[in-house]
Amino acid sequence: MARQERPIDPAAGPVESLAYDLRKLRAEAGSPTYRAMARRTGYSASTLSEAASGTRRPSLDVLLAYVGALNGDQEAWRNRWQELDPVPEPVSGTLVSGAEPISGAEPISGSEPPQAGEPAVPAARPVGRRLATVAGLILALTAAGVAWGTRSNEPEAKRKPPAAPGCPAVADGAAFTATTYGSGAKVRRGPARVEPELYTIPPGCTVGLTGFCLGEPIFDATAGTPDVRWFQVAGGGVLASAIVHGNPPAGAGATRCAGDRPAPSAITLDVAARGDQVTLNAAGPGVEVVGYAAYHPDPAAPDGPPVWHQIALTSRGAAVSWRRPAGTAPVLAAVACLGGESPTAVADLRTLDGRAASTAPRSTAAETACLYPVAK
Repeated sequence: MARQERPIDPAAGPVESLAYDLRKLRAEAGSPTYRAMARRTGYSASTLSEAASGTRRPSLDVLLAYVGALNGDQEAWRNRWQELDPVPEPVSGTLVSGAEPISGAEPISGSEPPQAGEPAVPAARPVGRRLATVAGLILALTAAGVAWGTRSNEPEAKRKPPAAPGCPAVADGAAFTATTYGSGAKVRRGPARVEPELYTIPPGCTVGLTGFCLGEPIFDATAGTPDVRWFQVAGGGVLASAIVHGNPPAGAGATRCAGDRPAPSAITLDVAARGDQVTLNAAGPGVEVVGYAAYHPDPAAPDGPPVWHQIALTSRGAAVSWRRPAGTAPVLAAVACLGGESPTAVADLRTLDGRAASTAPRSTAAETACLYPVAK
């Protein structure tokens, strides 16, 4: 199995967004291997892979070669590349005459830099200062112990875990929380990447959230599935559900926020069957995320009762090809989802010949269709 590419947060910045869309273009072209693309472009597979890594801005020549290998619109991508901020050239390891070296480490207090021709000898730290530092640490730990002893007498419900360094404290009015990861999470004014960024929360932080509204679909960096939920941060602003770990309480509905999108109101499933091969496609007003499921007996127990099986969780308009178990006549469902584990009541159930079906349970169809897909 080929090594999977590092997940990218498209909301992290313009370079990450560019790389994310390059990967999407490749997926839409049938996911050719980088080696196959290399044969068409003359660039190495590693160079093409790095262009879609999101770690740095690729050169224009490499970008156009990548897009050309996938039959993309090179002029549109050229314009997009030119809109990116220029990346400064890396500083050479050779010092320019007259320039002073820059070091990431500061000299030890009280020491002098070595003179020309003298070996660099680590300076000894004064013993008195070391003892004073240890004493100060003991006093600080003692004070912290006293403070914790006082807090331990508080009722459990009133205690909140302290925020990690650099992380905002969880607000009292939070209805649920989520954890940031990767490169952190950008809090924006509205539920879209074009909205102004208010601030960035570092990775590893627990964020207090008050609800969610619907906005631009963002692909989940972990599951690789679309999500239209934007979590409302206690204190103001929203962040994409797809770039944090966490979900609202079960049954929680969307609320309104400035610049939000309408909720799904209807969905229509189109079924095309040829033998055991079935193609599914669904769309509808306000629908951005679609979950597909099939109602049939478990293949391991063909004589058992039918149950719902997830087929896919994907974007609206993305046709899904599925092979039905031999000898079954499943009921098929398309459900408007908001994201993984976030179903709605908007669903359409059809038989293999495209007729409306009403015999299968709709509620469990929605729950199954909108699950995060399990890797196979």
